[in-house]
Amino acid sequence: MKKYAFIVNPINSHQLKKLWPALRFIPSMLIRVLSVVLPRLKVLRIKTIRSNQGINTQGFLIISSLLSQQPSSLSREELVFDRVISAGHLAQRLDAKIIGLDCFAAMAVDKEYATIVKSLKIPVTSGHALTAWSVFEGVYRIAKARKMDLKRSQVAIIGAASTALGLAARKLSDYLAKITLTDRETAKLVKLKTLILTHADIEVVIENDAGRAVKEADIVIKADCLEESPSNFNLKDLKKGCVFCHIPSFYNGFDRSRLRDDIAFVQLGLIKLPFQQHVGVYAGLPRGTIYASLAETMLLALEEKFVNYSLGEYINLDKLEEIADLAVQHGFEVWVPEAPLL
Repeated sequence: MKKYAFIVNPINSHQLKKLWPALRFIPSMLIRVLSVVLPRLKVLRIKTIRSNQGINTQGFLIISSLLSQQPSSLSREELVFDRVISAGHLAQRLDAKIIGLDCFAAMAVDKEYATIVKSLKIPVTSGHALTAWSVFEGVYRIAKARKMDLKRSQVAIIGAASTALGLAARKLSDYLAKITLTDRETAKLVKLKTLILTHADIEVVIENDAGRAVKEADIVIKADCLEESPSNFNLKDLKKGCVFCHIPSFYNGFDRSRLRDDIAFVQLGLIKLPFQQHVGVYAGLPRGTIYASLAETMLLALEEKFVNYSLGEYINLDKLEEIADLAVQHGFEVWVPEAPLL
C-alpha cells in the first residue's frame, strides 16, 4: 500500500492552541511570534482510504506551526519554503511517496516551485488541478440545477490571479459569454485574460475594484486563502439572488450567519469519498468529504503516479481532465449537495 503526506498550516492562534495544547495559556498575540520557533511539525495519521477499484492508500497529515494568517513578507516565504522542505524530508522518513500542499503552502511554492523540486527527493503536488475542476463542475451543476443559462449569466471571480481560480476561469470560459476577473495582481490577470482568449470566444473584463466586479454578477466565486485578493469585497455588494460560491481552506469554514437571506450560498472545492469513508482527522467538513487538494494527493497515491503534478502558476488544462477522470475511476465525487449527481 502506497503512502502519501499532506502539509497544512493552522489558520489562527486558536487552532494552533488546539494542536499544541501547551500554548493554551499564552496570549494569542504572543503566539503569532512563538509559532515561528515552536516545534516545527506535528504528524497525524490519516485513516486508510479504499477506492472503488479495491486499492488502498494511507497518509499522514503534517501540520506546520507557522500560521497562515501571519503577515506576508519575504522572511515568511522563506519560512514556508523551509517548512515544506522539512516536511518533505519527514514524509520520506514516513515512507510517503508523494506530498501534497494546502493552499497557503502552495501559494508560496507556486512562485518558486523549481526550488522545491530541486530540494526534495519526493514528488510534490499543490492540488490546484482537482480544486479547479471541482469549482468548474460545481458551478456547472449549480447552474443546471437552478436552470441558469451560463451563456447569459455574469460570473465574477475574486482572486482570479491565484493558480486554482485562474485554472477554473480558463475552464469555465468555454461555457460563458462574459467573465469578470478581479485581484490586486493586475499583471497576472492580463496574462490570464490572454490565455483565456486564445481558446474561448468570450468577453473578459479586468476589474480592480471587487465591489464593482460583483455588483451585477449572477455567480461570484471566492476562495479563503487569497492573501492577494482585493480587500474591498463586501457581501453587501452582491446583488439579490446571486449565487455566492466559497472555496474553504483547511480547518476554515465560512460563517453562514454573515450571509444575506437573498443570496444562495454554495461551498465548492470539496470531494466526497467512496463508501462514505472518513479520514479520521477533524477538518471542519461534513463527514465523508475532504478538500480537493488532499483528494488530488490521495488519487495520485492510488494511481502510483509519483510525479510533480500540479505545480507552478500556469498549469495545462489537460491536467484538469486527467485528474477528473482519475477521480471518477476511483469513486471520488465532487461534493455539491445543492446539485447532486443523478
